Amino acid sequence: MRIDGQWVGLGLGDSSPEIRTIKTFMRRKFASYAGHLADTDDYDTEMTAAVAEMQNRYEAAGRIGHYDYLPGIINDATKTVMGYTPPPPPTAERPILFTVCGTGVPWWGPGPDSDMARAVEHRWRWQPIGYPAAPFPMNPSAQAGRTELINQITLNRDIIESHDLEIALAGFSQGAIATSECWMKDINPPEGQLHWVKDRVTKAVTWGNPMREAGSAWPDPGGKMVNETSYGISDTLMTDTPTMWRDYAHKGDLYTDVHGESGENKTAIYKIVMGTRIFTGPDSILAQVLEVLGIRQDSHQVAEAIAMFQAIIDAGLFFVRGTTPHLNYDIGPAVDYLNAR
Repeated sequence: MRIDGQWVGLGLGDSSPEIRTIKTFMRRKFASYAGHLADTDDYDTEMTAAVAEMQNRYEAAGRIGHYDYLPGIINDATKTVMGYTPPPPPTAERPILFTVCGTGVPWWGPGPDSDMARAVEHRWRWQPIGYPAAPFPMNPSAQAGRTELINQITLNRDIIESHDLEIALAGFSQGAIATSECWMKDINPPEGQLHWVKDRVTKAVTWGNPMREAGSAWPDPGGKMVNETSYGISDTLMTDTPTMWRDYAHKGDLYTDVHGESGENKTAIYKIVMGTRIFTGPDSILAQVLEVLGIRQDSHQVAEAIAMFQAIIDAGLFFVRGTTPHLNYDIGPAVDYLNAR
């Protein structure tokens, strides 16, 4: 079953021999509410209801987490908890991958972060981060993502330290802001509240990172890589990006490929999207708008206003139509990176 193009598991409308086998398994093990399931290859409404009931019972018993499944859909976590497939290696034996999704999507995707996580679950225990992922204002949402990332790493401190686990970070778009800020403010600085985990962060990947430092870029087959001089659209960029950190960045991706004077204008628009206060001072966006309205007009000021409006148009095209360079990242190189020992 696919939701918005993303594979999420077996679900309503699917048909396969495996579904018939699962129905047989459920009729035997959960006879009280699944004994009536038809002996067919079809994932019908009766099976959907029985699976949802089973998941509710397992969650109530503390056997499966609320974010580990979608109601009525059989994913790998559901197959494991119901006993249909053997469990993966104990969590204590697997390092932990923390992922933060992009704007406007749930933690399970669509997005390169969740796609990659599912592809490496045999090696990593996946811990997605739930947060608003709101498009506007974006900064409070990104900060909520950072806060929850801090929370989840902290909650796992005992198992990380007691079993000497490594961890990895991954973020897409807005999620890359939360991931980058967590590294820059909470993990890397000696005074950071997560500095205890710094040496355990062995790998990190982002796609379309607005905070990408100039020169930090890795290629992927999904699009042409940015040039060496471009950087992220944020007014606060990463510095001293560590060698274990891989920013996948496409040429033409507005969030992570800006440079020169046009980049400054786009960063001003980005600050509006983020909800940063930039409506005071002689060089503010508001001042430029007033100039265009005739409060102060000369050729130089009009040229600045035109450049500003061009940045707005570019941003508008990006958010509405021109999204391809930001959405066609190929997860293959990141999967290989995380799977490498």
